[in-house]
Amino acid sequence: MQTLSTRTLARMIKIGKGLGQSDIFDLLMEANLWSRGIDKDDYRQEILRTALNDARDRAVEEDDAKAHQALLDFARVLVEFDLRDHQRSLVGDLAEALRSDGYELVDQVAEDDFDPFEFRHKVKILPFDASQAPLPEEMTALEHELSVRGYAQALGHYQAARKHFSEQDHASSNGQLRTAFEDLIVNLAIDHTGYQDLGRANQGGIAIKNLYVQGGPGPAVTGKPLPHKDGGTMIQGLWDISHLRGSHPGLSDAQEARTRMQLLTGAMLFLLWHFPV
Repeated sequence: MQTLSTRTLARMIKIGKGLGQSDIFDLLMEANLWSRGIDKDDYRQEILRTALNDARDRAVEEDDAKAHQALLDFARVLVEFDLRDHQRSLVGDLAEALRSDGYELVDQVAEDDFDPFEFRHKVKILPFDASQAPLPEEMTALEHELSVRGYAQALGHYQAARKHFSEQDHASSNGQLRTAFEDLIVNLAIDHTGYQDLGRANQGGIAIKNLYVQGGPGPAVTGKPLPHKDGGTMIQGLWDISHLRGSHPGLSDAQEARTRMQLLTGAMLFLLWHFPV
């Protein structure tokens, strides 16, 4: 099983080693990571290293899905904990490591109900790849971002694509995914480039030309149209292949549909990050 990397575990340890020993024990138990192999008299860093590495070994060597989930749960409860400022400053590094492993850490910060000067953290760790989500209704990182932006049509088509994919209706999944990609392209072009939506169907091919600069050498600048050689060619190419082997029955097998889902999910996240709110 592909699970969290040792780099990600190291960053969790770097944050957690500054907690009190009792708090570490509580977090390990909450994430279902406590084991008899832990020596309570060890240094806090070693306690964390033992617990996390043991779970990772089970996930990789025994294909233990519960061990993998326990690692994700520990990352979640760790970031939700009342960390000190210097520990909180390390969360960004952990989020970047999780992103490399295929997960987005979403930290929804809100005022405490009882103290307006205190804040509480509600964390979700969402998979980039829709096929990793254990339940159809579980939101992926892309769905979260589309929802936050208010791109309801793109969100609806993407959720339909996921549903059809899970039902092995690959042709329908491809068709919905293509429409979600087109809706996102049109929305981003309107919001970031001054593109005028004429309300006609099939506007994606025109709108996408506003999201990149033909012949532009780079580097890309956040919020600006992508240079042709730094992202522009990629999104144009994915737009082109999204219209091949699409919604026609019998033209897409499971592997092709899965690859398409991965590629377009990644491209849509890339565009959302490049063109922020």
